[in-house]
Amino acid sequence: MTWNLPLVVTAGVFVLFLLYRLRPAMPGTRRGGAGVALREAKKRIEEAKDDAARALALADAGDACARRVGRTTGAVGYYLRAMRTDPKAAALVERAAVALARRPHALESLLWRRLGAEAWTGDREPAARAALAQLVRVYDGPLKNRARARAIENALAAIPPRAGDAKG
Repeated sequence: MTWNLPLVVTAGVFVLFLLYRLRPAMPGTRRGGAGVALREAKKRIEEAKDDAARALALADAGDACARRVGRTTGAVGYYLRAMRTDPKAAALVERAAVALARRPHALESLLWRRLGAEAWTGDREPAARAALAQLVRVYDGPLKNRARARAIENALAAIPPRAGDAKG
């Protein structure tokens, strides 16, 4: 009879712990947040009239996924689609780097996929330079691969600047 009380208390504490841990998944506990932002971004993707608007909506969807736990793959997919839709936008690369800063392996994969998908010349050069610069930051920072960071810095230095960059 003396063992019943500790068992009931332990079971009660366990149930409270489970309720606490599962609270984000329970219906009615999330008002607004990343789920609503993702739905709105998907709606804007469908309604976009041009590539620039579609790329921004895709980036918004990527941001919403990046804020949610377990949606990293979705975030990478949305950012990659945004970069393919507007391949000359360096701001999309910067935006993805900020959103995926806490997930360096996902960011590394995204940046390499971006660099492999498009030419690094012409009007797409600023986006390629931004991707290379972000890879240097990733390899100097969380992924700690100094050899890769120096190699990419050397590649950046070897790429001649565009003729239109010297506008004064």
